[in-house]
Amino acid sequence: MVTGYSREYIITNLSMLLHETAHITAAAILGRKVYSIRILPVGMNASILESDLLSFKNIIIYAAGPVLNLMLALGGWMMSSYYLPKSNDMLFFISANICLTLFNLLPIFPMDGGMILKEVLAGTVGLFSAKKYTKRINRILAGILIAIGFFQLVSSNWNFSVMIIGVYVFFSFHEGGVEVALMNVKNIIYRKARLLKKGIYQARDLVVIKTLHMSEVIKQMDFDRFHIIYVLDEELNILAVLTEQEIIDGMLKYNTEITFDEFLNLEKQKNKNLS
Repeated sequence: MVTGYSREYIITNLSMLLHETAHITAAAILGRKVYSIRILPVGMNASILESDLLSFKNIIIYAAGPVLNLMLALGGWMMSSYYLPKSNDMLFFISANICLTLFNLLPIFPMDGGMILKEVLAGTVGLFSAKKYTKRINRILAGILIAIGFFQLVSSNWNFSVMIIGVYVFFSFHEGGVEVALMNVKNIIYRKARLLKKGIYQARDLVVIKTLHMSEVIKQMDFDRFHIIYVLDEELNILAVLTEQEIIDGMLKYNTEITFDEFLNLEKQKNKNLS
């Protein structure tokens, strides 16, 4: 016999499964590949390959899960109001899907709201700044969840579920600098196609010291600018003027940890050998 708690567990997991199914279906319709499904402390999570960086398609995929939960809650409410007699199971189904909708739309990682926030910010302030802002928001909201969890802990017979979620959220945002740089490389490649198509584009100048790793400048590039990079020595004399494409080509040709000084010396030696 299925008890009340068992039914609630089944309803909750079914709602989460339908939530992830919505993500997967939206990804399949938009031509994206799902390469893993994970069980997390905050629910299930489908990892979807993003082929077009900062695309509106990504927002559609992230929003598909919460939208389905909201539709399920509205459908359950309509069924219980007009067609079926009210029951505790239906009321729990409605409340569970409302909670999943609201919780997944929180602007924190790895929730859908956090992913949508990053997409929106990256399209306006650039990927590096978007990471910085979303990480800050993540930590603030995680702190709020931990505080709520503490009051829950002392006032509800040692229930610490919210505190666990808060701690998990606090440490969940772990995108490193290299990962951000690689994502911005995709962005630069996408920008190159738009530049060739339009024939004109806004530009931004960056100044770097020759000892800087080339990968570091990638993280500082804006989403919607073409970049000209001035390489300086310790006396702030200009050693070279490079485009963002030359930096990408240099990292592909040598390695991501190469400095501007090393790159210029290698290129100088190469040109000397050719001559």
